[in-house]
Amino acid sequence: MSIPQVNSRAADAHQILDAAIAHAATRGLSSLTLRDLAQAVGKSTTVIVNLFGAKAGLIYAVGEEALRRDAVFHADFFQAAEGLPPGRDGLLALVQHYVRLRAAPDAGFVRIWEELTLASERTGERHDLMRRWQSLRVEAWRRYLATCNRTGDFSSSLVAILDIEQFYAGALMERPDYQVIATEGLGGLIDRMLGLPEAQPAATLWYRDRLVLPRAPADGMEPDSMRRRLLDIAADQILADGLTAISNRSVSAVAGTSTSTLAYHWPDMRRFVLDAVWHAVFRDMPRYLAGQKPEGDPALVDLDRWAARMAPLACIASGGEGFYVRYARLIASICVEARRDASLRDLAMLLRGPEGGGTYYNQGGIWPADFDLTRLAATRFALWYKGAAMAASSTGIPIEVADLKATADRLIARKSR
Repeated sequence: MSIPQVNSRAADAHQILDAAIAHAATRGLSSLTLRDLAQAVGKSTTVIVNLFGAKAGLIYAVGEEALRRDAVFHADFFQAAEGLPPGRDGLLALVQHYVRLRAAPDAGFVRIWEELTLASERTGERHDLMRRWQSLRVEAWRRYLATCNRTGDFSSSLVAILDIEQFYAGALMERPDYQVIATEGLGGLIDRMLGLPEAQPAATLWYRDRLVLPRAPADGMEPDSMRRRLLDIAADQILADGLTAISNRSVSAVAGTSTSTLAYHWPDMRRFVLDAVWHAVFRDMPRYLAGQKPEGDPALVDLDRWAARMAPLACIASGGEGFYVRYARLIASICVEARRDASLRDLAMLLRGPEGGGTYYNQGGIWPADFDLTRLAATRFALWYKGAAMAASSTGIPIEVADLKATADRLIARKSR
């Protein structure tokens, strides 16, 4: 008599997890309620609670199931690529196909990974889940790349780059300008992995010549003005909990003012949200990334000094969240929302298009002079830093100074003497 009951519980659990993953893929985990889920599967909330406990238990079970499905995805993906000649074009095509599959709307298990990566709740149990997920992807690529000549161990760097590129692809896959820039950037990464000469960044420079960056929203504002205060509050909320965290009510409550105050300063909520996003970027951006040269003799910059300047921008051993952690989550949050709201895709493209621009154009006095920081090298390092910063935040494993130095050497060639 006990066997049918066990089978029935397993079937119910599988049905509920299926429905939860499908919901999260389109509407996000934050909007998932036990009541809505019960209605979707034709069960009572009591059945769900008996199987998973409270919502936190359900979310963890959803994460475990999504991780299991991702393991199957990687096994199938690399089995299909078994024996592929490890040349430049084949490896580039494989990497692009991987990103497309993971950015596809029907990859619900990947959407769960994205949601948990961006979630503000970070417990020991959540960290453990995300660490196992990180290890799964890195080990899958490490095993495959071991079959390719001259690639070395790029698996960890590659996964970090593909993680952030996956968010961009989910929002921008149908745009030709994104496609040509992403292909060029990933091609430069493959060239570096295989020890091949790097091509000229024609598409990246083409996009740069057409690019018009917005003006910093707070330019010219008095620091203690209500308009500046509202932007600061909204920026803090976005950086902490994502684009959907802010509303007229949430900002007004912190400001201690009425909800009509926003309408007085901005024509509509969308304009306010966009200004708040750019304020979050410009306000916290390090001076040299904003186009201001640091003081000091560029000839004195070595790898240790570079690492000491870069380390505070991410999660590092000393603790805290640096600019790149908050910035990466902001970008990823915008890309997630842009899948559902096409009006945000231009914003996502603006953020993707100039990736690495601040690093490249302001490298003097920041980067050691013996690094050959080409335009494409700057792009892949900037993408890596964002992907690695998100991983550090979600797994609780900090980016160490040694990681920064090793990755710089891995992704960027040294100038020949």
